[in-house]
Amino acid sequence: MRGSLIFLVSCLLSVIAGCSKPETDRSPTSNAPKLIDACSLLTSQEIEGIQGAPIKDNKPSANSQGGLTVSQCYFLLPIAADSIVLTVTQKADGSNSRDPKDSWEGIFHGDKEAESEGEEKERKSPPPEKIASLGDEAFWAPRRFGGTIYVLHGNVYISLSVGGTGEQATKLKKSKALAEIVLKRL
Repeated sequence: MRGSLIFLVSCLLSVIAGCSKPETDRSPTSNAPKLIDACSLLTSQEIEGIQGAPIKDNKPSANSQGGLTVSQCYFLLPIAADSIVLTVTQKADGSNSRDPKDSWEGIFHGDKEAESEGEEKERKSPPPEKIASLGDEAFWAPRRFGGTIYVLHGNVYISLSVGGTGEQATKLKKSKALAEIVLKRL
């Protein structure tokens, strides 16, 4: 029960953080990237087929910051701990836009020496595991209650957090199945 509550609070904090007001720096270029609606990338039937329950509700949010646009959807399931959070990160429009691949590189291939010296002691979770044959590159970050899969696909990357209890192998299998559906729609 406590783990379910922790997962729910984490998901809600993610949704709230994504709800902040987007930047208004918009340049009138015609080749500005189209905002991807994270809530449109999974259906209730698809989620029910994988998580075993239909969506009760979904909460979309979007935020542009640091040259990137983040679209997020919290898919609420009947058991809150089984809910899903899908985040899509893409290049923002405007003069300060940057390539999401640069952000990805910094997150997953940053300065390993500095990390091993200072952050390793503070890390409470194991480092993300590389996943083969999914997108251009993918990682799995297991958690006690749920886990998150990160997938780079062209100039967009997604993170998909799947809640629930059970074996990590099952959580990874469900996350990969959902991620494959999302990638087909990007």
